[in-house]
Amino acid sequence: MVSQNIRRRSITSTSSTVTTVQVEKDGAKSSYSYIKRGVQLVTWEHLPDWQKDNEHILSGYVKETNSIKACLHSLLFIHNESVNIFSHLVPAFCFMTTIIFDKYVVERYPTTTLKDYLMLDLFLFGAFTCLMMSSAFHCLKAHSPYVSSFGNKLDYLGIVVLIVSSMSSILYYGFYDNSFLYFTFSAITFTFGLSCAVVSLGERFRAREWRPYRAAMFVAFGLSALLPIFAGFLYYGVQETTIRVQLKWVVLEGVFYIFGALLYGVRFPERLKPGMFDIWGHSHQLFHILVVVAALCHLRGLLGSYTIVHTRLSSLTQ
Repeated sequence: MVSQNIRRRSITSTSSTVTTVQVEKDGAKSSYSYIKRGVQLVTWEHLPDWQKDNEHILSGYVKETNSIKACLHSLLFIHNESVNIFSHLVPAFCFMTTIIFDKYVVERYPTTTLKDYLMLDLFLFGAFTCLMMSSAFHCLKAHSPYVSSFGNKLDYLGIVVLIVSSMSSILYYGFYDNSFLYFTFSAITFTFGLSCAVVSLGERFRAREWRPYRAAMFVAFGLSALLPIFAGFLYYGVQETTIRVQLKWVVLEGVFYIFGALLYGVRFPERLKPGMFDIWGHSHQLFHILVVVAALCHLRGLLGSYTIVHTRLSSLTQ
């Protein structure tokens, strides 16, 4: 005979009522909670199949809402996507604010032109686009299978935009005195970017059998950043290229991106103790934070390249 004990505990706050239900069957416990006003938090076993992605995250899920309003309401309380949302939403607005006030936050040299601001803003806009699309996806992914799938496509597209804008901006200063190399590698970057955008948005390429090809495309896109560096080594020499593109910051940027992706891929640390990192500290959150750190490394390197180029140009005009 199956023994079953049910315990119910309600906590009322100024904004909502949270009810926690614990069910015990033959010594095994499971629980779920829900918040009224149309937003329900559930555990892994109560999710529809389309929402299941990481079996090591056991609780704190916003169940399918079919409501934009309910998804937006989830911004007002803590669940297992909260850190994913705000870790990209807040930096996105910081990048956008920098675009608006770029003439006040970027040091101006006698040789600085409108094109410099456009190239700096190109990266800032790419970072804003990537982070905002990611934040929107994590906020709205509980809406429905269609919205989640579409948001996931835009999330990948944001990554493409960030890579293209990052590479194009640093190439501009790395090859500021060689238009041929700049336009050649910019064309390669845009070609890879367009290809990755197609496989990200095309429904046909999202099938399971296309997964290895999608992954290979993004890996090739990332590795294409090595081409202009090697070209710079041959044309300018290692030391000069290192200075021009602020290579230490570019390398550090790559380390953070790769380390974050590795954590996300192996589901660390939540795979070590499922349930412990449901709300704080799971791999996707760490990945998001490292993406922001990597973007800041690129910004630091880009501003360094801008400073070096215009310091040299200004000295020539004196």
